[in-house]
Amino acid sequence: MSKNSVLFLLAPSILILLGFFVLPLIVVLNNSILDESGTITFQHYLLYFKDQHYLAITFRSIKISILATIITLLIGYFIAYFTTRYIKSKKLKRIAYIVIISPLFTSAVVRSFGWMVILGNNGFINKTLLGLGIISQPLNLLYNETGIVIGLVYILAPFMILSITTVLENIDSRLEEAASDLGLGAFQTFIKITLPLTVPGILAGSVMVFSLAISAYVTPAMLSGGKIQLIATVIYEQMMQVFNYQFGSAVAFAVLMFSFLIIGLNHYLLRSDWIEEGRR
Repeated sequence: MSKNSVLFLLAPSILILLGFFVLPLIVVLNNSILDESGTITFQHYLLYFKDQHYLAITFRSIKISILATIITLLIGYFIAYFTTRYIKSKKLKRIAYIVIISPLFTSAVVRSFGWMVILGNNGFINKTLLGLGIISQPLNLLYNETGIVIGLVYILAPFMILSITTVLENIDSRLEEAASDLGLGAFQTFIKITLPLTVPGILAGSVMVFSLAISAYVTPAMLSGGKIQLIATVIYEQMMQVFNYQFGSAVAFAVLMFSFLIIGLNHYLLRSDWIEEGRR
């Protein structure tokens, strides 16, 4: 196939990418570096990075995103490992995958409302714990950072699970069998063989979960009851309530650059020597 033919076939995808991704980014960047008179300025970025209020919100967003990523990794790895190693039937495995991705078929608003019912003072968790006598008063699980993290973990878990599952499915089972024949126990085989080989899936899943968590708006806004501000809520307020498009665009572009930095770090780690040594 000639080069022109390849370019012709790729043209629709390239146009869609330019129209729905590149062009909006250019518009956001343009808004972020222009003042009301149309003069190029970086005052909006300076305001964002110098204001302690916005920096505190940024650090809170990063903290919640990192915490959600770590918890999602622990839960997601366990589910992915169990699904790929202990479910042998193809039919049951197919059903398991459907259950894993089923949350993605539901609106984030509906899922967040569901967690508001579950985490509330009269919700399922508190009623169960009170009924069992484990607690004497309802736990404060809603309208705080705890509720936000729980909601983010539930919503973003499929991305982590599928990333790790894809890598686990492609690991040659003979490697683990060989390790067992050489006298390694199940735990040692996991630590020395399976875990290093799944690092690419862990990194890819962590990048996706962190990027989606730090940019999430609906779930944090609903589960915090508007009491906790995150970076996404700041962008929304500046754009849709204050109508300060320049400052909102600056914050949005700063978060985007931070996400690109995380993606670049992931790309560097995937190509680093310690990953290659783990594979060998």
